[in-house]
Amino acid sequence: MIRGLYSSATGMIVNQKLTGSIEENLDNIRNPGYREEQRIVESFPSMLLQRMSAGDGTEKVPIGGMGTGALADQLAIKTSSGLVVETDQPTDVALVSQGFFVVQTTAGERYTRNGHFELDEANRLRTTAGNLVLGDNGEIGPLGPNFSIEYDGTIRDNGEIVDHLRIVDIQGTELQREGKTTLYSSAQIPVPVPRDMIQMRQGAIEESNVNVNDQMVKMVVAMRAYEASQRVLQIQDQALEKAVNDVGRV
Repeated sequence: MIRGLYSSATGMIVNQKLTGSIEENLDNIRNPGYREEQRIVESFPSMLLQRMSAGDGTEKVPIGGMGTGALADQLAIKTSSGLVVETDQPTDVALVSQGFFVVQTTAGERYTRNGHFELDEANRLRTTAGNLVLGDNGEIGPLGPNFSIEYDGTIRDNGEIVDHLRIVDIQGTELQREGKTTLYSSAQIPVPVPRDMIQMRQGAIEESNVNVNDQMVKMVVAMRAYEASQRVLQIQDQALEKAVNDVGRV
């Protein structure tokens, strides 16, 4: 019965974490390039049950396994594309193919789908958080007022090729979030996306890939599962109370 209490409690914790991720997704639905996060629900290792020996030297006989609860400690980032919206700002770039922009932060290279860029005082391309956007040759700039970014990431200034926006790909299960729209991976080296596989649009941004209807459905499911685990835990607690207080007096 104690194991049942633990299983119910872990079920409540899992659904609490699922609800937290859903709330985070809904809070950031208006952030350009935000990638939906998803909790990976796993079970604890099951226990092998054996029939106890009768004391006559007979061997213990396996009678099956028993689950010990669940956990949801691992996050996965959903990498599907979001809606592309025109802004007519030359520093805005929407990546409509696979992959991520590469930016330079104080902690190292990071990855993002947020193409809401700007020019700094030195006319270098930066994110709104102040991180330099990287091309194949490093930082991009200085750029003139009439620079253009072609569909494959080629950057031209006065007709001359300046650089190419660096685009890499990495699996969503290996990504970790740093801030709202900046991602990194400590377990996998990003793979450069071939230039002929890149497609982007200047003067547009990609919105988050969070679907409100999906999140609301997931929220309802998580809340009902939480309530069910809570009711089971209360029933087991009441049964345990009777076993201790009533049966113990017989």
